[in-house]
Amino acid sequence: MRWYATIGVLGACSGGSEQVNKDGDSATDGQTGTAVTFESFIAPEIDAVVAGGADFACFTPGADHASTAWLASVPDPSQQATLPLAGLVTDFESDELVDNATVSLWFSDTVSGVPDATAISDVSGLVSMPSVPSCQTMTYKVTTDPILAETKTTFKAHVVYYPTGDTISNADFTSVSSVTYQLIPSILGVSVDDDKAVIAGTAFDCLRDPSLPSDDNSGKIEGAQVIVYDENGEIPQSLTVNYFVDDFPNRDQYWTSPDGLWVAANVPPGNLRVELWGKVGGTLTLLGATEVLSEAGSINIANIYTGYGDGVKVPGTCTTPAS
Repeated sequence: MRWYATIGVLGACSGGSEQVNKDGDSATDGQTGTAVTFESFIAPEIDAVVAGGADFACFTPGADHASTAWLASVPDPSQQATLPLAGLVTDFESDELVDNATVSLWFSDTVSGVPDATAISDVSGLVSMPSVPSCQTMTYKVTTDPILAETKTTFKAHVVYYPTGDTISNADFTSVSSVTYQLIPSILGVSVDDDKAVIAGTAFDCLRDPSLPSDDNSGKIEGAQVIVYDENGEIPQSLTVNYFVDDFPNRDQYWTSPDGLWVAANVPPGNLRVELWGKVGGTLTLLGATEVLSEAGSINIANIYTGYGDGVKVPGTCTTPAS
């Protein structure tokens, strides 16, 4: 993202700490006792049309999560193997390499118990693991020494790495610095509670290949809105959702801009569902969703793909039989 160069200017112009929902009105923040409504975040009257060159021909958007016929992304068995992995840990904002970071992988895509693989990045940010499954959906966690307080615990669910010959050499792991974790909400006029978390991601259409780099703009969705449900199926009162413009946090943007970026702050711990909504053909519809784990004081990188209800989409290489 690399927006530190203008951080001081925007911070000075951001005003107070009023939380804002997507209809432009002040949000309830859990202290007012007012119930949070769907319309507070996904307002049907907003004249926002999904655009940005997004393709929806491969999916029929639905009215709610339970009744929607979601797509399934299934890898070809010939692409699945247990291989040595080599990857890099990079900073979320600066893309600089991060050394001495602990990377943990759960092969089941569920953070539970002892991780299946763990390694520490070297001085070049390189992480090596001897045995990791290719074309299998996993979750990773990146941490650094808590005494140094340099980074926040960073999760990313539903990651899939495809084989490159006899190895997996395309793995990337994101680390979010403590400075970035505080600055993005601060610019947006939001204070993050210590017992809450942040979820950030990009909205993509159903043709977007997950293996493409983040600076590739193909398939990013403009004009969509995000809402989060907790494990009880309710919208957290503490929740705030904001969007970016030109990869920069913008408190006056009420839906995704062409960069497709969104951020949800003050998300309670637990298993959550993040939904993506937008108008297609003039009708407000549910476009996609992802399921994530929220841990107090952490950040979860969670992309949403149109047509997929759980956030699981494998790279095209994994769905093509090996030659």
